[in-house]
Amino acid sequence: MRKNLYGVDDPRFLATVELIQRTGIQRFQIRYHDDEEPLVWIAVAGYKGNWEAGAGLNPLTAVWRLAEALIDGGQCQHCSRPAGITNDWTGEMPMSGMICWYIYDPELETYRRSCEGDK
Repeated sequence: MRKNLYGVDDPRFLATVELIQRTGIQRFQIRYHDDEEPLVWIAVAGYKGNWEAGAGLNPLTAVWRLAEALIDGGQCQHCSRPAGITNDWTGEMPMSGMICWYIYDPELETYRRSCEGDK
């Protein structure tokens, strides 16, 4: 049976939700709005009374946009460099010496920090 790419069955969906949880959220929701076309998915994260959201035409895009909003421009809690997120694990990350990239690893089905293993 073929996996539903870009949906909740896509391994990147769960990995991205787990990455969002690492940011210290207290609540997480995935919703959809189907009152009119097109159907829109919304991922919502709550922090001590504050909310952030990402939306897309499928669940994966919604959680990806939420993760971008929460992580891009933030600070890595391990190496203190500015953080970025990508799912292009084969690409050359720009400014890799200055930015800690959270990169999706398809073999482990998780995001890994580019600073892992740094001393």
